[in-house]
Amino acid sequence: MSKTGSTAFPLRLLCLDIDGTLLDTAHQLPPENRAAVRFAADRGICICLLSARPPQAIAPIAHALGVPGPVASFGGALIEQGDKRIFDRRLPVDTARTVIDLARKQDISLSLYRDTAWCVEREDGWSLRESAITGLRPTALPLVQALAEGAPHKLLCMGEAAQIDRFDRTLQQRMPEAELLRSKDEYLEIMPRQAGKAEALLTMCQYLGIAPAQAMAIGDHDIDCALLRAAGVGVAMGNGSDAARKAADWIAPDNDHAGVAAAVYHWIGEGDK
Repeated sequence: MSKTGSTAFPLRLLCLDIDGTLLDTAHQLPPENRAAVRFAADRGICICLLSARPPQAIAPIAHALGVPGPVASFGGALIEQGDKRIFDRRLPVDTARTVIDLARKQDISLSLYRDTAWCVEREDGWSLRESAITGLRPTALPLVQALAEGAPHKLLCMGEAAQIDRFDRTLQQRMPEAELLRSKDEYLEIMPRQAGKAEALLTMCQYLGIAPAQAMAIGDHDIDCALLRAAGVGVAMGNGSDAARKAADWIAPDNDHAGVAAAVYHWIGEGDK
């Protein structure tokens, strides 16, 4: 962590993870974080919400922030600004079909996401938990049938941490065309290659005509590591995983103590704390 509270280039882009970062452990948006994000936006910094969530689960948070900006959902596989689609990459159908088959054999809770669709074979404790977090309800139908309607943006595997560890190892040997990343100890995200959060940051930099050195990113888990390394300033939350903390330039307070606000004021300006 060699960087201090200043950068060689003025910051122009702020990429924010949502769960475990912008939101507290009750999945609420602290008013301090809202004020800090608006403070950054008022200084001409583009705000990009960058999450493994689907777009309709990001929209209420973007609305609560009250600042316009692009949204990168599914961990970066889909990037939109208003009605404009900036980036769109899907998992190969054959890859998704293989995961569906293996998940069924290993009793993994599997969700398929495509645009605004969230599909599960059947609702279970894991999907109900995710519903409570995102405010969404899945459609229950055979996932092979859901797959026939189009390639997914991502698959989400949920289970106990040790079970997901084993499933992760199984997939690592068979999924060279997919990105396998942990967003929680119990969650394994399966996304297309070259469509992760770091690639989303670089796509946004190209879209805005700025250098990656002019971007700041804040995250909390393994899925954010490449993002934190790609940004000019990478900030890990105090509640972050060991991998995220090692990837960061600076460690913020945890998400129950407005760590995002602390990072914004440290790197962008003091503002009204």
